[in-house]
Amino acid sequence: MNCDTSKDALRGKRSTMITEAATSARMNGDNLYVCSQVLKSEMTLDNRDILIAGEIIVNSEASRNLSALCDGFGSRFFATKEEKDAAEFMAAKLRRYGLQDAKAEPYAHFGWKDGKLIDLWSWKRGTASLELLKPVYRLLPCISLANAPSTSEEGTTAEVYCLEAGTRTYLLDNKDKIKGKLVLDGTYTRPNGHWTPAEIDKGNLYRPTIYGYLQEFGASGFIYINRSYGDLPPTGAVRFGLIGEIPACGISRESSQFILRQLSDGPVAANLKIKNTYAPGATSYNVVGDLPGHERPEELILVGGHFDGHDISVGAMDDAAGACVVLEAARALAKYGGSFRRSIRFCCFAGEELGLNGSTGYVLNHVDEIKNIKLMINTDMAGISAKTGHSFQVCGPQELASYLEKILNETGSFDREWEIPKITYSGRLRCHSDHWPFYVMGVPTVHFLDVPSDPIDELYSHTTADTVDKVNAKGIKDAAVILALVLARLADEEEMPVKHTPVDRILEALEKDGTAEILRAEKRWRRELSS
Repeated sequence: MNCDTSKDALRGKRSTMITEAATSARMNGDNLYVCSQVLKSEMTLDNRDILIAGEIIVNSEASRNLSALCDGFGSRFFATKEEKDAAEFMAAKLRRYGLQDAKAEPYAHFGWKDGKLIDLWSWKRGTASLELLKPVYRLLPCISLANAPSTSEEGTTAEVYCLEAGTRTYLLDNKDKIKGKLVLDGTYTRPNGHWTPAEIDKGNLYRPTIYGYLQEFGASGFIYINRSYGDLPPTGAVRFGLIGEIPACGISRESSQFILRQLSDGPVAANLKIKNTYAPGATSYNVVGDLPGHERPEELILVGGHFDGHDISVGAMDDAAGACVVLEAARALAKYGGSFRRSIRFCCFAGEELGLNGSTGYVLNHVDEIKNIKLMINTDMAGISAKTGHSFQVCGPQELASYLEKILNETGSFDREWEIPKITYSGRLRCHSDHWPFYVMGVPTVHFLDVPSDPIDELYSHTTADTVDKVNAKGIKDAAVILALVLARLADEEEMPVKHTPVDRILEALEKDGTAEILRAEKRWRRELSS
């Protein structure tokens, strides 16, 4: 295998980052000798970096783990036997890699209300039907949204009203039209698919936020549309950790177009029937394992991604791939355990799809350790594609962005035309992934993911088509290399300049930027806090 890099290939690249490239690798029988690319920047990759990267690049363990999780344990849906079995499988992997105290850790609560811990609820999908009654009769394929309640035996019959925008202002202006209606989320019929992050920043709301306002304004039910073509009804949670108040279903974009054509000619009536089962008292399992530090073992760099999927698919992209990136980084770093200044904790969270249950449960179980977490990195949606770039999206505080840029410059550049992962800082906080419970406790947090997202994710996420074949094996390796090298440097930093943010300042910022209003609509405001 010859991976020599010509001078022409380097021309025009960042000369300050790359002054020497030398690659050689040869395989001889059972012996593998690897000398990975040596990329000299302001700080040259040392031999440990090269060996860590090479261990990931030449090994297929990540792909085997992805197949095992998806093919062997199905969706790993919240509070199921498959979830627990998958957690035990991953904990055993971490122990085999050499991590300490690796285990499947149970949790049974997901937050506070009126000073008391809230029990987890299990939810199991049943049957769902959506009948168009007028102006023509049509039985449309649909599935219940996650955490949606059952209807009566007769179902819910009402006139259909189509949302034309996904902003709070639009919903407030049209709340009288929403009352008593089956509301079709027509905002997802726009030509370019779903809302971009920039559009979310402008006020366009996510599914559970829209659901919260619809419930508040007296809607009879919610009809959620797939953002892409392909005749795939989507799922997604309507409430985080709670059972919803009004019925909700997902339909394909093709079915929504049929309804919209009927609405263009006049009123449309429909009947929605849903039968699900749900009960309090559920127990779920996170996966936790440590590489203890030798100098400050109490200080933690915590990295985690959720391993559950929705019950209708195996959730390979969302987010078995991200969990496998965590496992692979742990495997590559394990042989250096004890050599880092501070500890690295590797987590795989359960129950994210039903409301950040696992990450919130982790925070509740480890509340006394939260002060020791120097940084939390979330890997939700990392490692899916080998065609896109990588990004560390800083969720706070802002000075964390410049600090991470320094760390990344020290690791050199990577594949994909010498890509240097991007650092972005969001002025509007993202509250729908597993970094969130840590952020509201004051922990500096980062979301590591593929950016821009591969269009394949936009086509198939939260549908039956989220399968192993959609994940590129090289994508997992690329993400794991970046993550492992960054973790090694973070764990070895003499001092980390980014400190925890006081909770009262966080709450003030959430009020100021409108996130608090979103959380109130979703019935999540201050839920992670006991007072």
